[in-house]
Amino acid sequence: MSADPDRISVPTNGRGPHPVPDPAAPPERSLGGPSKEEMSVAFSPKQAAIGFGILASLLLLVVGRARRRRSGD
Repeated sequence: MSADPDRISVPTNGRGPHPVPDPAAPPERSLGGPSKEEMSVAFSPKQAAIGFGILASLLLLVVGRARRRRSGD
């Protein structure tokens, strides 16, 4: 374990404690590729098209139900 007084020991499922990151060190980055943070918000055009299709179909269902209720009055 570390002798750092700010660090609290926690169970690690039989593995050793993780190293404490140095706040002054630059963040790790792979060469030429997007970072994990960038990839967490990235989406492809195919995913965008599928999402818009789902939204459009839900909107059509809601509009269809609203029209049926109005015509039945």
